[in-house]
Amino acid sequence: MAPLPVRPEEQVPKNSKSAPALPLASTSSDLAALKAAHIDLSKLVPPPPSAAEADVVLQASYEFVKNARAAIAIERSNAVEKEREKMEGVRAKLEEVVEGLKGSDEVL
Repeated sequence: MAPLPVRPEEQVPKNSKSAPALPLASTSSDLAALKAAHIDLSKLVPPPPSAAEADVVLQASYEFVKNARAAIAIERSNAVEKEREKMEGVRAKLEEVVEGLKGSDEVL
């Protein structure tokens, strides 16, 4: 079925806050057109998940929230920044050791 044409009165103005969300007159005529075309809108909606599928999705959602909260807690505690500073200190010391080893090669 071809998409229904947009009527001029349904054009969304630039200030969409002043426009109604769904013009009642055109919505009812669109529904009448769908009914006349014998379109079953329930076929377009996916079936609800089974109880087992819903449990899996729910568990995945809980896991996501748990990980998100942990990430936020780490960010708020500045733990990453503290570890970065420690690593920078270690890197600086290792660079000094490497420079020292290069200097001892020149002496030999």
